[in-house]
Amino acid sequence: MRKWLFGIAFFCIGCGVPSKIVLNGSGGRNAYNIAVQKTNSEEMLLNLVRLKYGESPSFLELSSITTQHSIKNITTAGISIPGFSKTNPTNLRGETQFQSQPTLQYSPLQGKDFANQILRPIDIGVIQQIIYSGWDIDRVFLLAIENFQEFPNLHREGLAPEELKRHEKFHEVIDLMKKLQMKGSLQIGIRQQADDLKLKSLQFAFPTEDQYGKEIANMLKEEKSSDGKYIINIVQGFDENGNIGILPRSLLSCMYYLSKNVRIPEKDIKVCKTSDIFNCDVSIKDIPKIFKELLVVYNSNRKPKDSYVCVKYRDTWFYIKDGDIHSKKTFLLLLDIYNLQSGRPAVKGPIFTLPIG
Repeated sequence: MRKWLFGIAFFCIGCGVPSKIVLNGSGGRNAYNIAVQKTNSEEMLLNLVRLKYGESPSFLELSSITTQHSIKNITTAGISIPGFSKTNPTNLRGETQFQSQPTLQYSPLQGKDFANQILRPIDIGVIQQIIYSGWDIDRVFLLAIENFQEFPNLHREGLAPEELKRHEKFHEVIDLMKKLQMKGSLQIGIRQQADDLKLKSLQFAFPTEDQYGKEIANMLKEEKSSDGKYIINIVQGFDENGNIGILPRSLLSCMYYLSKNVRIPEKDIKVCKTSDIFNCDVSIKDIPKIFKELLVVYNSNRKPKDSYVCVKYRDTWFYIKDGDIHSKKTFLLLLDIYNLQSGRPAVKGPIFTLPIG
């Protein structure tokens, strides 16, 4: 009996933390990965709702996650009081406890880092990367571009009829480019001046014999290239003559644009709590007529069951429907832009250390 008990105790002392538990357990790496992704999405949605209510966004950058894993084995032996158990007077019990104690460090995004990541216009190099990673050019341009030459993207209510016509031209151009992209006939690159590396142009190349290409060249007033392709260089910002080239938005501008389709409770509409509804008689159903619905955020009094991401704010649940693939794609694109804009600088300033467990 003594040898048997000694063997069990030795086995328990020598146990380590299994790798499957560390990776896949409730306190493992995969669990933290999923939790971080979930909270990042909720933070972005929360900031869209804040902008709808005329409040400033706020971001917390996750600096690090550290955790300690421990496993404890407990073995107890006992002897039953005589007269209570005649068949088995002794008993042996064992217990294994797995513990995970994570510590999360957050730093607020502020100052120079906030300006660079949130307020700085998106670089056209980032625009090109996003498109080549598989995103449709029309979705990218509708979200991230303010002006494409003389054609403005819609950015506010109350536009004059002539400005709306120019906005329609913006849609026509990117729709034609989307058709070329679907055919595999559109190439996009970055061109830099040899004497001024800061001066960048977004370069578009497509066949001259393609009908869609001819329409684009006609709208942009470009002539044919000698090698059978149209090659169009659109400078970022303004050219030497003061003409508009391509003007990307900042991340904050993208967020403000999307916040217009956050559906708020009727009670808040009646008291005009939002920033972009200037008159109380403006109905929420009129807004989609003005702004193309790249993304729609719904509201509910109860936590939704079919949400892709949801957050509670002002005693109301705001969420994106899990079945709304159009909104989900746009929201994912916004998160991609946020991550690409981040330079991931070294941690500065105050850090919030939150022990869990």
